Amino acid sequence: MESLHSSSCINLQELKRHYTGNDLFMIQHIGISDATDEAVVLYLNSLVDEKRLNQFIIRKMNKDLQENSGPAGDVLLESLHTLGDVTILAEIQEIINHLADANFVLLINGHAQAYAMKLPGFETRAIDEPQVELNIRGPREAFTEDLQTNLGMVLRRIKSPQLKATSYVIGKDSQTKVMLLYLDDRTDPKVLNELRQRMDSIQLDVLSDSMQIEEWIQDSTFSPFPQLLNTERPDRVVTAMNRGKMVIMTDGTPNALITPSTFFEMLHPSEDQYERFYFANFLRIIRFITLIVSLVGPSFYIALTTFHLEMIPTPLLMTFLSAKAGIPFPTFIEALIMEVAFEVLREASMRLPRIMGQSVSIVGALIIGEAAVQSGIVSRPMVIVVAMTGIASFTIPYYSTAIALRLLRFPLMFLTALTGMFGLSIGMFIVIFHVCSLRFCGVLYLDPIGSEGYKNSIMKIFLPPVRYRARLKRSELHAPVRQSHYYQGKEWD
Repeated sequence: MESLHSSSCINLQELKRHYTGNDLFMIQHIGISDATDEAVVLYLNSLVDEKRLNQFIIRKMNKDLQENSGPAGDVLLESLHTLGDVTILAEIQEIINHLADANFVLLINGHAQAYAMKLPGFETRAIDEPQVELNIRGPREAFTEDLQTNLGMVLRRIKSPQLKATSYVIGKDSQTKVMLLYLDDRTDPKVLNELRQRMDSIQLDVLSDSMQIEEWIQDSTFSPFPQLLNTERPDRVVTAMNRGKMVIMTDGTPNALITPSTFFEMLHPSEDQYERFYFANFLRIIRFITLIVSLVGPSFYIALTTFHLEMIPTPLLMTFLSAKAGIPFPTFIEALIMEVAFEVLREASMRLPRIMGQSVSIVGALIIGEAAVQSGIVSRPMVIVVAMTGIASFTIPYYSTAIALRLLRFPLMFLTALTGMFGLSIGMFIVIFHVCSLRFCGVLYLDPIGSEGYKNSIMKIFLPPVRYRARLKRSELHAPVRQSHYYQGKEWD
């Protein structure tokens, strides 16, 4: 990298060359009578608060120069240090990076260094309620796009000196700030070191969202299942770190990534922590049932009505046959038509304005379903099955997991249409085998199943009362130094 010269004129010319044709690059000369002591302030006017810069900082510098008779460079530095934290820069590239990060930079002739101070002038979104992870009880704060604001919400909740943070700058052009947070006394050091290596290996030109980090560092790139948990809730992040997880926060993204994450955590929203344990466990059982319905509901109906009629009770079979009379398509085509129509309506409702979205999705589903039945394209039982499947998918707390189940529903339907229950069994075996093979940094995706005794597994899947949770935390603290039950030592490759 190119180091700074002691001449401010040479440094300024080099910076002008980098910002040729960029009207955002602004230069203000400090009022020094001696030309050899020339000093300039550089900034990008859309990022820096230009009004504060002129009224308070540059005016104060000029006033201090008039009132002090010492060397102008020393006077300017003393004046700047009284205004806030100053970062010393030694290279041209560092100046470019700090200008893009809402800093103004002071160049002084005779100094082979530059001096930067942050002075953001752009607006940021205020802290609001979560838009996706809605809770009846519990905190009502959600992350914003500003990294410092997000860090503040986490630091307010964890005041332990064990909270550690590692900063990264990712993106050759975007220079996006990323923070890795964890509790040092709870995190498995082997998993932490592996995650750090993966973070160091990221090579992107522009980092615009944490999703790019997620795809880069995950083990199974082509798996439909999310391997890192994405959340917009600070309380969820704090709870995860208390359990030995690590958190990745990206500037410009109102979400945080929690890792290592497991399949069962994708089914447990943060609201479970704020409900009585028996009610929370009841809801967890309901979600697991609806997960199965969402995945195999249409396939199971296709198998029964196409290949295994003897498994249906006679009165129900007669109802199905009477409803099926006059339908020109086989059951698989019926299900495919309704599933595609449901997905189109769901996607359209997300793209429409919020006020219209719900109305269009509900009214559209009713009209299309009724019209399809009346015209003889699909049967009424099929409409009920697809509607129940769609409703079941909405009970999955995390959107990425729900998308994976919706995606897998179609190949399972195709396999079932070919060979009935045998095809459905083969498809489910493939899905289960794939989920069992997933891991992140050596952590089993189905943890705690397979890595602990059945009693500990049940305690991790279901929610015990608060006092038992507290005892469990204390026992973990007195265990041998971070012998994490997550780490499967020799399985990294």
